[in-house]
Amino acid sequence: MAFHYLARGLITSDEHVLLVRAIGDTMTFLPGGHIEFAEPAKEALKRELMEEASIDGSIGEFVGAAENEWEENGVLNAEINLIFRVESDLSSKLPVVSNEPHLEFLWVHKQKLGAYNLYPEALRQLIAGECHNKTAFWGSGVQVKGYQ
Repeated sequence: MAFHYLARGLITSDEHVLLVRAIGDTMTFLPGGHIEFAEPAKEALKRELMEEASIDGSIGEFVGAAENEWEENGVLNAEINLIFRVESDLSSKLPVVSNEPHLEFLWVHKQKLGAYNLYPEALRQLIAGECHNKTAFWGSGVQVKGYQ
């Protein structure tokens, strides 16, 4: 089993949200990446945004977390994504250029996240504005297998 601990940024402009996709893949995700051992999550996110696309944003409030699982090449993977708001001068009217040749950035309208296959799936409701509670969001894509 492989475990991934990630910091992700919720970057919005107008009614659009910035997503990332590995070129040739069908799934998208929020910008960000792996948190290194003993690295604060907000620092990891700031580092990842700079590495991926030279995004110099201000890491804001913790929005919530989403867990997910999947199998890849016979290996079970699990992840926990810590989601933070990010303030930046980016505009959905302008493309975001990737520094990494295997990634592309997309501005997607909040109501079209499903069509862009955003993962973890639980984030689609959060970003579309369907979660109105005042507490931090928690979303899960983990299937319960024998746990009661």
